[in-house]
Amino acid sequence: MGKQQCDICGKESEDKESDTLLFGDWMIRQTLRVHYFCLLLSTDLPQRGGDSSGILGFLLRDIRKEAVAAKKHICVYCHEKGASIACHKCHTRFHLDCSLSNRCTSEFCGDFRSYCDACTPLDDYKRQLLANPPQNKRCDICLKAILPFSLHNVAYGDCCRKGFAHRMCMRRYALASGYYLRCIWCRKEKFRDIIRQQSIFVPDRDASWERQKNAYQDLHHKHMRCDHKNCLCPKGRDYNKHGWIIFPCKLCASIGAHLKCLTGTLRLSRGSEPVEFKCDVCLEVEQKLLSNKQLSMLNASDTGITKQNVEMSFYVPKSNPNLPVDLNTQTQPVFSDEENSENSDVSGITVIASQRASCIATSKKDIPVSVEATKPSPVNILKETIVNIPDSPQTQLQSQLQSDHEYSPGLVIRQSFTCAGEPFFYLVTHEFDERGSGDCTGSCTLRFATDDPRLKDRSPEALQNLLITEEDIWCRDTDRGIFSLVHSKILSPCH
Repeated sequence: MGKQQCDICGKESEDKESDTLLFGDWMIRQTLRVHYFCLLLSTDLPQRGGDSSGILGFLLRDIRKEAVAAKKHICVYCHEKGASIACHKCHTRFHLDCSLSNRCTSEFCGDFRSYCDACTPLDDYKRQLLANPPQNKRCDICLKAILPFSLHNVAYGDCCRKGFAHRMCMRRYALASGYYLRCIWCRKEKFRDIIRQQSIFVPDRDASWERQKNAYQDLHHKHMRCDHKNCLCPKGRDYNKHGWIIFPCKLCASIGAHLKCLTGTLRLSRGSEPVEFKCDVCLEVEQKLLSNKQLSMLNASDTGITKQNVEMSFYVPKSNPNLPVDLNTQTQPVFSDEENSENSDVSGITVIASQRASCIATSKKDIPVSVEATKPSPVNILKETIVNIPDSPQTQLQSQLQSDHEYSPGLVIRQSFTCAGEPFFYLVTHEFDERGSGDCTGSCTLRFATDDPRLKDRSPEALQNLLITEEDIWCRDTDRGIFSLVHSKILSPCH
């Protein structure tokens, strides 16, 4: 396919890899033909539709309107019409093509802001690179020299700042990796968000190697060859009949062996059962994993750390500050099933620790903690209801609050449970407004390692007096459980 002209910017490009990395894929619908990046970066083009509306959420009438409006704007660099991108600071207009050749910066996240060469945001590290450009640096992707070294031609991981890569090489890596993009220097996942601020587009899709046709075809072929060092079969290593059945490795299935070769004898008893074996490579890896796991569990027990805070990336559609903001945002934690949900499995919601003063193991309270939001599938739930609905709710509740104030009984436990396949113990407690009325404000779920030394005694009395830290907080909810019934009876007492 030859050159095509974009209806928005009016610039021509070809349908080849280099142009796709710079302008995005061609988007064609009815009579419209536009660069995908022109849709994302056009300042006055809102994304008002769903995924299946128009072109990836951009309504056709909005695209046509933007194409007409762009013809009224003159590019500050080439002085031609069709400048649909405005600098976020000085509001000068320019083409996507001109921005690439004039050291402009575009952010492929949020409301997709762009900056001209004079207004590009600079932090201390960027100023240092501009003042003293590194010498004799090589691209850590293609391993070729970066010549000349200029900030608009390189990409780096702001998470570690351990190296550099050509921006085109990084664009190719990001386009191919998609969801699986990680920092090539430190392997951190937040690199996926950081690199979007360096004029690099990261698609929300599977990696290219995951989308290739018959990519996993070889996995469907069973390995049928004896790889034992001393094969005893007189008909060769590929013979797989009668008494010479080949058994694959239980773990990798890429190495096989005859049963007689495994036992080292040509004669087997008639009652011999089929065996499962592990190859030497898998045995070595398994032993290392077990030793590392035991070491990490020992370190966690010594330091009291039971989980790791992880940041994951969410897909964020283009937002427009000129559009009305939806105030009905969701304030509750969103749990996702890793197998069924297409979204990321970690929430960016923060929770604040809340516990009665006598049982807090740290001097700092109300510390925001980034929490993992994978909803467990509870099994063998043991409900430990501590508070019952009294006949005289107002009197009993006041007595309970006074008792709490005098004796500080600690955690008010709602339930405890474990999840199949997870090495964790979950404890759900009620939270109270200790600075105000003392009413129940919701519940807090705590997560501990099953081998946590604090859980040697899991009786209700021991769990009530459990010492917790902010590391134990897993999620928070406004469900007050039985206290909501008590509160409703207090508000509307029986006459």
